[in-house]
Amino acid sequence: MINTVCGTIIDVYENQVQVSVSRKAACQGCEAQGICHSLSTPDMDFRLPRPPMAVAPGDRVIIALEGVSLIKACTYAFFVPLCAIILALFLMSFLDMSTPVQATAAVIGFLASLVIVRKLGKRIDNPRIIEVIHEG
Repeated sequence: MINTVCGTIIDVYENQVQVSVSRKAACQGCEAQGICHSLSTPDMDFRLPRPPMAVAPGDRVIIALEGVSLIKACTYAFFVPLCAIILALFLMSFLDMSTPVQATAAVIGFLASLVIVRKLGKRIDNPRIIEVIHEG
């Protein structure tokens, strides 16, 4: 399964293109979009590998992401930090530490999990441009 979304090329570089995608289009159908959108900008910007076809700023493009990559990204982003926090709290509770120490360990576990998520994220296949719709 391939997930696709439409975006607009903002800038073209030698080996990359900067693409802006509306969060509303990308998150269509997600139950949590009201919460997420209230905490973020209305558009997401990506730097993607430059496609083999000719592109220019203003062109609309279709971006594809493999379904497996989307599942991996969601798992890494949500499951790893949750597990790190629970593990830190469990370990501190098992060692009979005070509540402030448990809270500190949970924060440290969460921050450490972000490093792990970043490393795991490099294993995910990046989105790619599969079609260009030239404007003009």
